[in-house]
Amino acid sequence: MSITITPNAAEAPSINMNGGNAKQVFDLLGLEFDGDWGNTTGPDFLGRVLLALALLDTTTDGVGRPEAVDGRWIEGGRRPGYLAERLTQLHGLALWAIEHGADVEWS
Repeated sequence: MSITITPNAAEAPSINMNGGNAKQVFDLLGLEFDGDWGNTTGPDFLGRVLLALALLDTTTDGVGRPEAVDGRWIEGGRRPGYLAERLTQLHGLALWAIEHGADVEWS
């Protein structure tokens, strides 16, 4: 399953990530995420991204996530710096949403 985050406007940028990584990003943003649809205003989203960037422990993010194997299910690892990279991309998306008067939604 993958999640796409995008402003609800024509020709808007979008960011796509797998459900596991999206869950962790949404946790950092303080947003409820149940794998379904949601939305918030551009300014609210920007504030959440800025706070998450300020509080992100770059030493922990630098470790990444090791690959996990459980029976026949394999969950891939995450490279170091992934969360900071995604939050930086979401910062740009939030600014775009504000400049275009759009809300940010995900599904």
